[in-house]
Amino acid sequence: MKHEKKIFHIKKLNSHGKYPEFLSGIIDESLSKLVSSYSNMPQILKEAISYSIQNGGKRFRPVLCLATVDSLGKDYNDSIPTACAIELIHTYSLIHDDLPSIDNDDYRRGKLTCHKVFGEDIAILTGDALFAEAFNVILKYQKAKPDVKIKLLEEIGFASGAEGMVAGQVVDVFYTGKKISKRMLDSMHQKKTGKLITASVRCGAIIGEASNDILGKLTEYATNIGLAFQITDDILDIESTTETAGKTTGKDVMQKKNTFPSIYGLSRSKKIAAEKIGEAIEIIENMDIKKEWLINITRFLLQREK
Repeated sequence: MKHEKKIFHIKKLNSHGKYPEFLSGIIDESLSKLVSSYSNMPQILKEAISYSIQNGGKRFRPVLCLATVDSLGKDYNDSIPTACAIELIHTYSLIHDDLPSIDNDDYRRGKLTCHKVFGEDIAILTGDALFAEAFNVILKYQKAKPDVKIKLLEEIGFASGAEGMVAGQVVDVFYTGKKISKRMLDSMHQKKTGKLITASVRCGAIIGEASNDILGKLTEYATNIGLAFQITDDILDIESTTETAGKTTGKDVMQKKNTFPSIYGLSRSKKIAAEKIGEAIEIIENMDIKKEWLINITRFLLQREK
């Protein structure tokens, strides 16, 4: 498409600092251009989409996708559409998670949640639109052979669907106030949070033309950081403040959610998270790829404040 480069081509930069913040900026800029390109939708929907996707954050999942492509010696610009699609999926999930019928949150990343600004009806429809547009973005803008596009769509569809993110969220909602086993807790976290993080890395590996061996190792790496991410999220709900986290903290305990701290205790949960992060870094360090960005992104999990 003629307008493809205008939306999804950003000047290549070098990383400075521990977490590659500039990759987050690339995603921010690309998403802003994408929303601006929509010319045939209700204005209220465009405003709700823009409000929701410009809600800041580290863009952890799309950054992982870009960094994975780079680690394989490829140009991360080539994966921007897929990385943006992953962020659209993530944003849709946050909008729906925040609804009164699920987590009933008023704030997300320091701003009022979508339903508090636009109403529950528009928030639901905004989430629906973002979910659908994620697949459209890959189909329309991702430069890849048809079989590669199919693999990317399959990865994201599986990660976000009935055996992935939605499955984990259902377990979370259905078993709130009820005790679950450690095995079910682990499975819930891997699906609710881990699957999309794993898909982010796997999509980057697919675009980066990774061998089956490299893809397998990157998947193992991503599985570890996916679980670590959710455990640190559980810990932050206890130790962080609403001002720092940008969302209401302490709700897991109030709502009697099943979390790692509620089942393992806070100290043991921190140890498990550190172990998973250590395992992930060890996998990357033993691989013959560009390591810096992926290692720094992983270490960031131990320093998260939100």
